[in-house]
Amino acid sequence: MHALKLIHTDLKPENILLVSSEDAKLAENKDGSFSKKVPKSSAIKLIDFGSTAYDHQDCSYIVSTRHYRAPEVILGHGWSYPCDIWSIGCILVELCSGETLFQTHENLEHLAMMERVLGPLPRHMLERAEYVY
Repeated sequence: MHALKLIHTDLKPENILLVSSEDAKLAENKDGSFSKKVPKSSAIKLIDFGSTAYDHQDCSYIVSTRHYRAPEVILGHGWSYPCDIWSIGCILVELCSGETLFQTHENLEHLAMMERVLGPLPRHMLERAEYVY
């Protein structure tokens, strides 16, 4: 998508589909059953392009579902391709842990959670913040 100069802006687990529903067979148990089900293919498709933007479009409005929203979006800096990369990172943590990384509905709490996980936000980001928290 990014090679086409498109930014999805709403990547979340619900918008990522596995191409194949076929499972691979892993580790046969003594009773003949299989202990793990894993997808045969890791190929995915993205869906819901309703919020997709070209890289030259206005990027000053709020994008992304709250739990997958990048700090620059919350701070009002505008956004670009990195907002998609941030969302993918949050999704990968969720897939590995089974928990939403930033489960909140408030900007200040969201930023505090980010700092708890990643350390302090860079000073230049805070100084450029459109919103004061």
